[in-house]
Amino acid sequence: MHPTLRGLPEDILICQLSYDDEIDGSWKRFLTDAEIDRRAGMKNEGRKRSFTLGRVALRSLLAGHLGIQPRDVALIVEESGRLACPNSGLYLSLAHSGDQAIAIAAPRNVGVDMEVIREKPEALLNYILADGERQHIKELPLDVTHSLFLCWTLKEAVLKANGTGLRRSPKKVELEIDLEAGSALATDPEGQSWTARFTIEKEYVLSLAFESNLQ
Repeated sequence: MHPTLRGLPEDILICQLSYDDEIDGSWKRFLTDAEIDRRAGMKNEGRKRSFTLGRVALRSLLAGHLGIQPRDVALIVEESGRLACPNSGLYLSLAHSGDQAIAIAAPRNVGVDMEVIREKPEALLNYILADGERQHIKELPLDVTHSLFLCWTLKEAVLKANGTGLRRSPKKVELEIDLEAGSALATDPEGQSWTARFTIEKEYVLSLAFESNLQ
């Protein structure tokens, strides 16, 4: 499965994967010994698959760009919790939901989020919306569930891009969404502007945010 995001800058690299029999049989070629040990310590099978698929997606993406073997791609977790590839000159972001994972890399700050669409309490949408965007979001021609997952993925993508993640409340990100164009403008808690692209598929919503001033 491949993302159908329109109008992305050419410097953003993307790899989207689904967990399948091929990955189930080859993942050890992509993980380091330390990651294999970490995976073995996970009791939840869904967590194991998500962790594995995320690392496979990231290393597949970076190995092709850097011209090295996937297992030789160095990945570290920074103090902020953000994944990084030292000395690559690239910012990384990773998202997974269900049996899907997407990895992105770019020489600019980027963030990605993906969520499988499922039933959630309607009150959750009000919980994540800023006062200034409520009317705009309610006027979108979407049902509450799709509005919720669109806003959630856009806001989390922005918070990942600015390096804070969900340590900051989604309410602190304000959105202006163009549903027809599959794009959005966002302002983060520090007042910085971000551009985002999104796609609403049958089973999931995918959003990607990047620095606006580098387009």
